[in-house]
Amino acid sequence: MSIVVKQVERLSQQLIEEFRNLAASTVHEALGGGTANVMDPGIKSVWEGAKLVGSALTVQCFPADNITIHKAVTLAQPGDVIVVNAHGAIGVMWGSQIAFQSKLHGVAGVVIDGSARDVAQLKKMNFPCFARYVSPLGSAKANPGSVNVPIQCGGVIVRPADIIIGDDDGVTVVPKERTSEVLKKAEERESKEKAMREMFKEGKTSFDIYNFQSTFDKKGVKEI
Repeated sequence: MSIVVKQVERLSQQLIEEFRNLAASTVHEALGGGTANVMDPGIKSVWEGAKLVGSALTVQCFPADNITIHKAVTLAQPGDVIVVNAHGAIGVMWGSQIAFQSKLHGVAGVVIDGSARDVAQLKKMNFPCFARYVSPLGSAKANPGSVNVPIQCGGVIVRPADIIIGDDDGVTVVPKERTSEVLKKAEERESKEKAMREMFKEGKTSFDIYNFQSTFDKKGVKEI
C-alpha cells in the first residue's frame, strides 16, 4: 500500500549547514567507514562540481513512473533533498522542469536511484542532481508510490530527515540520530588533516608520521 506522510520532524537548518564545508568522504570516515552509509558509485552527480547538503525527503516510486516525485515537491521545505528509489530503472524521473519548480520551493537537490536528463540545464541553474543514469527517455505518471517513508537508494537505507551529503566523490547518508556525533568527529578529522599538511610542508611524509615502516618490517619485506 502506498502512503504519503505530509509532515516529518527535521533537524534544524543551522545544524545541517554545519556539514556544508565537509566532504562526503570525510563524513563517511566520521561515520566509522564501511559501506552502510555510502551509496554505491553508480549514484553520482550528473554535472561536475555539484555540492549537495540537506535533509532527506524520501520518495518510493514505481519504476519509470515519476508521479510521486511531483507530489513530493508540494511537500518540500527549504533545504530538503529529494531522495528517490526508482529501482534503477532507465525511464527518466527528473528533468529541468521539475528542477526549476523545486528550486523555487527551496529544494537543495535530488538523489535518484534511476535516471535524470536535461543535464546542461540542470548545471546552468546550479541544481545538484545525483543519479544512476542519464537518459533522454520519458516516464509514466500513473502509479502513485510513497513519500516520507524509509527507502533504499544506492544500497543505503534512507529515512526521512537523514542528512544527505553529495559531491564529486559520491553520496553519504548520515542517520539523523547520529548527526551531532558525526559532525564532531568530521570536524576533528578536518583539523587533524590540516595539521598533517603542515608536517608535509616540513618534509615529513605520511609513511613517517604513521610509522608504516613497522608494518613492512613485521611482514618481512626485504629492502635492497
